[in-house]
Amino acid sequence: MTITPERAADRRDPLTAQRLHSLLAPESIAIIGASDKSAWSQLTFKNLRDGGFTGNIHLVNRRGATTHGQATYTSVGELPEVPGLAVVLTSGTAVPSVLDDGAKLGISNFIVLAGGFSEGGAQGQALQDHVVATARANGQLILGPNNLGFVNTWGKVSAFSHFTPAPMLTGGVGLLSQSGALAIFLLPFLQSRDVGISHAITLGNEAMISVTDGLEYLLHDENTKVIALYVEQIRDCARFADLAGRAREAGKPIVMFKVGRGKTAARVAAAHTGALVGDDRVIDAVCRQQGVIRVESMEDLAVTAGLLDGYGEMPGHRVGFVTGSGAMCALISEKADAVSLTLPELSAETVAALREDGLPESATAQNPLDVTGVVAVDPSIMYKAQRRVLNDPDVDIAVFNSQLPQSKEHAAMSSAMAEETILSAAGSDKPVIMMGFLPVESTEFGRQWRRQMGMAHLVESYDRGVPALARAIWWSQRRRDLAAVDPVAPPAVIARPEGTGDWTEADIGAFLGGHGVPYVPATVVGSADEAVAAADGMGYPVVLKIASRDIAHKTDVGGVRLDLADGEEVRAAHNDILARVGAAQPAALISGITVSPMRGRGTELLVGVVRDPDWGLVLVVGFGGVLVEVLRDTALRVLPVSRDEVRSMLDELRGIEVLRGFRGGEAADLDAVVEAVHRIALVAEGLGDGVEELEINPLLVQGDRVEALDALIRWSDSPS
Repeated sequence: MTITPERAADRRDPLTAQRLHSLLAPESIAIIGASDKSAWSQLTFKNLRDGGFTGNIHLVNRRGATTHGQATYTSVGELPEVPGLAVVLTSGTAVPSVLDDGAKLGISNFIVLAGGFSEGGAQGQALQDHVVATARANGQLILGPNNLGFVNTWGKVSAFSHFTPAPMLTGGVGLLSQSGALAIFLLPFLQSRDVGISHAITLGNEAMISVTDGLEYLLHDENTKVIALYVEQIRDCARFADLAGRAREAGKPIVMFKVGRGKTAARVAAAHTGALVGDDRVIDAVCRQQGVIRVESMEDLAVTAGLLDGYGEMPGHRVGFVTGSGAMCALISEKADAVSLTLPELSAETVAALREDGLPESATAQNPLDVTGVVAVDPSIMYKAQRRVLNDPDVDIAVFNSQLPQSKEHAAMSSAMAEETILSAAGSDKPVIMMGFLPVESTEFGRQWRRQMGMAHLVESYDRGVPALARAIWWSQRRRDLAAVDPVAPPAVIARPEGTGDWTEADIGAFLGGHGVPYVPATVVGSADEAVAAADGMGYPVVLKIASRDIAHKTDVGGVRLDLADGEEVRAAHNDILARVGAAQPAALISGITVSPMRGRGTELLVGVVRDPDWGLVLVVGFGGVLVEVLRDTALRVLPVSRDEVRSMLDELRGIEVLRGFRGGEAADLDAVVEAVHRIALVAEGLGDGVEELEINPLLVQGDRVEALDALIRWSDSPS
């Protein structure tokens, strides 16, 4: 399904959480198109009953046949009450008449399962538009079409039209999915991982209820602690970013799996910046900025959301592990290295205490800690070691190995040790996370045992649990960091000057310099004599570059000459540039030659801003100068950004050590770099809709000197 951003924006005003609540928490339900021959009908009815729904379920079957063991009504008009929700199982073409019939009775909430709407091309889109128009005229709300409904565990409403565990485990994870089919498999997986949900809402074509509407609802829902998203496309980008920030501030993590990493935006760019910005990289940037946890698989979505639901915000980043196996320790160490999880060394006091408690000399007292097979002889060594590691002053979070029992016999063998472990956790102000070695499907017995023992949650395995813990730690720290930063003030508005269509690079440089961006001096000359005079005035060596509004990449056409030492070299370079450029691009409008002082060696950065069609202005910072597209060592953010955020962009770059003075090189004044980048961002923001692309390439960094050497601006009305 594809809906353009413009169409989505024109679709309707955002729903309030209260309006959506009326659909998701009905007191009575009608199934329209109910039939024993319909699997959708059978499963909808069964899920509602097995899920604990206690309200009336009315069945509408136009033949009046007994269905699912109860009497039916031949039309909506015969219903004895106004149901709070109608589940429509008819064909798509019948939906408008169903809505009109429902309006006569006063039904305001519908789930429409049928496909063949906007996902089916122009004809389907026309049908969907008609359905939406009908619903709006009637004051009605539709979930879907082309979806499978929802589950509200706290309200005991499983209005879901496919196989699903019933009842679903009640918990704090609110799931939004643009795919109904995916939910068919994800809901049982969540159950098997012992992850409880507050809601699971499938959105389908989002004709009237969007992902952002669902986010708004879950943000206000008191039973939802963590929001899990499966998305294929984000349409209302500004609202998504706003809601993500509000969820973070409210302490509700968002964990998102978005498909489509291989897709890039089809944008035509005059500079390097546009080639470096793709749809997916921008979404990554938004996630980093707003504290959204982005995962790479559905399994990671479930495990990360379950961990956060069970244990909440993490108070630090230093993690101590206690296990009974060297193999476990090896796996933990490897996974921790891969996700940069901090495993502090145990203090000398902790090591001494472990030895006193009976840790054998053959065991290495380290983190992760293996208490060895001695635990089979003296089980107390395990929980003694757990308490010692938990109390180590350099440990913020403890992870203990555990597993849910599959049977009463297994439980009888493990309950005593589990009680001691849980007692240790209960007496500590540090999080104690229970984590398995390998994933084992949880059973109803094991889940009940966990609750009886008072265990918050068991994370399925080290393989997925360690990365999930790293994500939880990142989110927690990101939340604290952003809470400490003042809101970004709006930039000063910059009016577009007259005559920008004919600007040369020197004009752009003068404009940027006038707004606080450090820019190398530049003079445009019209002859070789003028070039020599300008160079004499600046002092040698100098640089000559072609000045043309039509040429973005000057080096590609022989339009740049560096390190010219005297007037004779300047004169020769001037004539050579004109000849080369004339041959390469004979139609280009040449304004002259730009003369600038030659700067010494330093580190070349690219700083660019490009307009994304969905997210707006995107800032790119990277290493490489002319090689930036080859190196692709870049960081992205959606504007606006603070200076702190610019600094975090620099820290993300693989080459950051070069700026810090790698192998005796001159260290850059990073504060000056941050200030220059921030100034460039402010200029782009200030220009607003007037600019499509602004690029500084290179921004030369030499110790405390930070200076733009070349610039390009593509204005909104410029030809692509």
